[in-house]
Formats: sequence, structure tokens, C-alpha cells
Amino acid sequence: MNTLIHNVMAVLPDGMRKTDIAIENGLFTEPEKKTYDQMIEGGELIAVPGFIDTHIHGYGGYGTEDSSPDAILAMSEALLREGVTAFFPTVYTDRRERMLSSIRAIAEAAGKEKGAEIAGIHVEGPFISPRRIGAQNPEGRLDPDPEAMKEIIEAGKGLVRAMTIAPELNGVAEIADIARKKNIVLLMGHTDASYQEALSGMDMGIRHATHLFNAMSGLNHRNPGVAGCALFHEEMNAEIIADGIHVNKNLVRFVLKTKGRKTVLITDSLRPTGQETGPFTANSNAVMMKDGAWVSAENPSLLEGSALTMHKAFRNVISWGISIEDASACCSFSPAAVYGMKDRGCIEYGRIADLVLMNSDLSIRYVFHKGEAYVV
Repeated sequence: MNTLIHNVMAVLPDGMRKTDIAIENGLFTEPEKKTYDQMIEGGELIAVPGFIDTHIHGYGGYGTEDSSPDAILAMSEALLREGVTAFFPTVYTDRRERMLSSIRAIAEAAGKEKGAEIAGIHVEGPFISPRRIGAQNPEGRLDPDPEAMKEIIEAGKGLVRAMTIAPELNGVAEIADIARKKNIVLLMGHTDASYQEALSGMDMGIRHATHLFNAMSGLNHRNPGVAGCALFHEEMNAEIIADGIHVNKNLVRFVLKTKGRKTVLITDSLRPTGQETGPFTANSNAVMMKDGAWVSAENPSLLEGSALTMHKAFRNVISWGISIEDASACCSFSPAAVYGMKDRGCIEYGRIADLVLMNSDLSIRYVFHKGEAYVV
């Protein structure tokens, strides 16, 4: 279906302004004076590129830990209603067979989506620090192992696009070499690296950081750690969880104002996010909601993970003083740029027509995915 969205306030590569947006054959095209199959009056609506979530474990009661293609496809459908048009299902560090089973399930689901597109797989580990395990399963942690890396790549059938790794571990250089050849982006995360070790990681080509400030060596005036490395160096991109819980909202605002569009907003959300009724589990652990995040049901002082959506992250950072243009970029353009997705991430002629149309209060009215409109 060909669509014209008339006189809409849109976030474009050159700024935010009123314009007409034409969609033909699933792509953004130049508006023409002709009859379109569907006409939408922009009026007070706001158009932003479809959200891209490159770090998400689960949503709607489905997760990568289910090791089920059906669960991944159910995530895909549910995420589209939140404005997500592409995502990287993210696999926890766990026992090897369980990790491989999850990766294979995602690869099997790819191409069968009825919602958000599976644009890649993010493998969070297993080559991470025993000192910064976080919510990962310590039984699955490994020192860098080329054979294990090759197994992961093979299971993903070309879809593994991101891997979280601790740059201080012996043998990282060989993993970095394999990743470079396979076009896999390595991220520093679940790491206790010193600042100098983080710089060495940069030299190996690790130029992205997993959920900045969380599960990594923090900023210290004598040893700036991985957090300092991500903040100080222009070459570094950094994910951040903008729920105001994992990272203080003022610090999120500071990062976005200093690193700008080198920042990638993610959810890192867990399986029960968006799930209406219990029981609530994440990575086989019983969890409960507390102050807007998932905590261990057995030990409520233990933070298990995020209950964020990309739409909520987008609205959060705007309410914290970030412009709509920059918030949109960090939800769409930035992840597309980090992972070389040149066919999406902004409203531009020739790109895939992934689009979120919002009301003036930033609630979602329509989501367009590959040119098809879905009413929320």
C-alpha cells in the first residue's frame, strides 16, 4: 500500500520540521502529485523513525531464555505496538548448550516475523569478568575461547551482530579478530577492566559499551575505568538504560548532552515486561516489580533488570531535557549507525519505511513497518 502523510511534524536528518512523507513499496520516497492508496493528515502528529532496540532479553511474557522460535516471534509482534520496528534478541550468559539453544531459536525465527524485524542477535557474554557477572549465570562464564566463539557464530547462522566482552581477559585479541572478520560488533561490558585495559580494548576494535555504568568498572579520578573510557573518547559509542533506576536521570542527561548521538538508548528489558498477569520469571528466576524495575522475588534488594520499553525511554529522556530530535536519534539513527544498518534509522528517501506517528502528547497513534500501517 502506498501512503502519503500530509503536513506532519517530522524528525528528519536535517532537523525537525513540517513536511509530507511518502511511502511506496515499503520505502520512503519523494512525494508526488498523484493519488495514494492511503492519506493521513499530519495535523498535530509527530513522525519519528521506528525504534531499534539492540539489547533486549524479553517482552510480553516471552524471552530468549525460552529457546523457542515461537517465543521470539511473539516478542516481535508485541514489540511493534511499542514502536519497535527492529530488534536484537539478547542472549544471557548461561551454560553453553542453553546459550546455543537460545541462539538457534532466534535464527530459526528470523524471516518469519509478523512484527518487529529480527535485525541481529546480541550475545551478552560468555567471555565476561567473574567480578561483574550481574544477572548472568556464572556457570556459563568462559575465558575467551575461539572454539566457543565459532560455535556461537555457527548457531546464529550469520545473525550474531553484537557480543558483550570483558576486554581485560586473556585471549580477547583472538576473539576480536574473529569478530572483525564476521562483522560482529564487540561491546565492553560485564567488565572490571582498568582504564588502561579499556584503552587496549579500543585498540583491538572494541568501540562500544554495554549498558553504560552498569556491571562495569566505574569512573574514579585516578582510574577512570571502562565508564571513563566510554565517556572520554569520541570513538566510543555507549548503550544506556534510560529508566532513571539503572542510571540516575541526571547522569543519563549528562551523557546524552556530552556524547550526543554516540549514545544508544536500549531497554535491556526482561521477559515479564509488558506481561499482564503472573507468574513473572526472568532467566528462570522468580521476579517481582519494585519501583519500576524487576527485582528478585526471593531477595527484593537484588535488582534483576529493566522493565523499560523504547517508547518509555524516548519519553523519559525528553522529560529530562533532551530534544525530540536527539532522543529520536539515540533510539533509531545511532543504533543503525553502530551496526551498519544503512537501510533504516532515519526518514530519508530510499530507506525502509519504519515510522512511528505520535500524538502531540507523544502517545503512539500509528506504527509503520516496511510501509505497512498498524494502528496502536
